[in-house]
Amino acid sequence: MNKLLFCVIFLGITVLYSHGPNDNLAEEAKKRGDYKSALKYTLRQLSDDLDTYGENAKESIISYSKAGYYSEKIGQYNEALAYNFQALKVQKKLLKDNDSTEASTYNNIGGIYSKLKKYKDALKYYFKSLKVQKVVFGENHRMASITYNNIAGVYRKQKKYKEALEYYSKALKIREETLGKNHYTTALSHSNIGLIYFKQEKYQEALDELGKTLKTQEKVFGKEHSFTKKTQSNIVYISKEMLKTGL
Repeated sequence: MNKLLFCVIFLGITVLYSHGPNDNLAEEAKKRGDYKSALKYTLRQLSDDLDTYGENAKESIISYSKAGYYSEKIGQYNEALAYNFQALKVQKKLLKDNDSTEASTYNNIGGIYSKLKKYKDALKYYFKSLKVQKVVFGENHRMASITYNNIAGVYRKQKKYKEALEYYSKALKIREETLGKNHYTTALSHSNIGLIYFKQEKYQEALDELGKTLKTQEKVFGKEHSFTKKTQSNIVYISKEMLKTGL
């Protein structure tokens, strides 16, 4: 295989509720995977919200956030950033400090910066999100594990494998404590750690971690599921690379 598969999980946008006819049309377009149309209807809803409720309203936060989400989906990253920053601006006016919605927006901004390869900015906003999450949910909440995972992903893109391993391990620890060792996201953490070990040419450690992933995936998804097969392929690939080195 040409490329090993990392599992990246994003926090995602805050749970946002439909609140107008154009928003409903956007949701229908989203279900079809038509994000361009979803953005079109969302911008119409945003215009209605601004006319009806004004800038500083929860409805405007929802529409700005959704516009950011759909813009990101169609690759309009600069526009996505602008909408998310506008949502954040209104959130800071309307919401109390350290609100979970704010944490989600920070996380979304971090994800967009990561796609733009602006890794310093991505880490800045992921850590902002993490700080709020710890205040709202506590140190070891599963939401923090997602952000740890995202932080690790940025370090991986920078080829800072020591730091990536540190934060993938933090995500793993939380998932084992909150979801259990046999949960599929725990398995994903083992996979991510294994693939970092591979990048460090620590092949046996990589195979050990991927073995844990495979065991859980076979239980949860079955041997024929695409996730399981991807892990099997990774194991085969790493085993071949290990043989080339004579280890």
